[in-house]
Amino acid sequence: MKRILAASALILVFTGCGPVWRSPDYFTAYDSIDLKEPILTMEQYSERAKEHPRPYIVTLGDSILLFGAEHTKDPADPQIDSIRAQWERFAPTVALVEGRLGFLFRWSSDPVSNYGESGLVFDLAKQRGIPAYTWEPPVEAEVAWVLRSHSAKRTALFYILRPYFGQRKFGRPDDPDGMVEGTIGRRTKWKGLEGSIGSVAEIDSIWKADFSGRGDWRETDDRYGWPGYLGEIGAASNAFRDEHFARVIIHLARNGERVYAVCGSSHAVKLESALHSTLK
Repeated sequence: MKRILAASALILVFTGCGPVWRSPDYFTAYDSIDLKEPILTMEQYSERAKEHPRPYIVTLGDSILLFGAEHTKDPADPQIDSIRAQWERFAPTVALVEGRLGFLFRWSSDPVSNYGESGLVFDLAKQRGIPAYTWEPPVEAEVAWVLRSHSAKRTALFYILRPYFGQRKFGRPDDPDGMVEGTIGRRTKWKGLEGSIGSVAEIDSIWKADFSGRGDWRETDDRYGWPGYLGEIGAASNAFRDEHFARVIIHLARNGERVYAVCGSSHAVKLESALHSTLK
């Protein structure tokens, strides 16, 4: 028991000072904010997707630098050096990262290999001792929003497959069924999704019935969008996330912070005009 307590205390100390990461906190402290211009929808963004530069960097004076990256987990990707250079030039007072990240032993694991560009920015914030948050909305709020227009089973299918499809872009996991089985156990505990999907076999059955022309879900990723109603759920999820993201940025900037935010390039394109018109 003494060894367990000592180990627990050591983890708490390391978590507080940096070598052991826990997930960044949500930021929900903003008041009601009216956007002077709407955020682009996914459909509107698709009209620009092939034309905009990547990475896509949005700056608003000395208050905001929004680095819209092409998602990468390659430490040698030129974007990684660009993110660092922009960070040093901008000298932020607060950082925002995409995703909820997770547990990491910093001394033995590379932030980029594990969590991509968000891992890098979170690491830079820890090195400089400045606050860092995930710009994602609390998951309960996001799921509740999606459930207003989609069934629990379809919503659960989207959230269960989303981590797998995201990882699939960087290579096929060694054990797709094992990865998804673990996700089922966690995400069907979310409020509103309890008991909605019970097994990988059930996912196989749903996929075969609803997306028979798409091939096996194990060989699928989200680079070119989601099929059928999953695309509609993805669009609803993205819209809710973008609205929250914009309001977090605006709140922090209006309160005198220098905000460095990293996200996928599509988010930066969609938010640019709304941020400019609201903060100009």
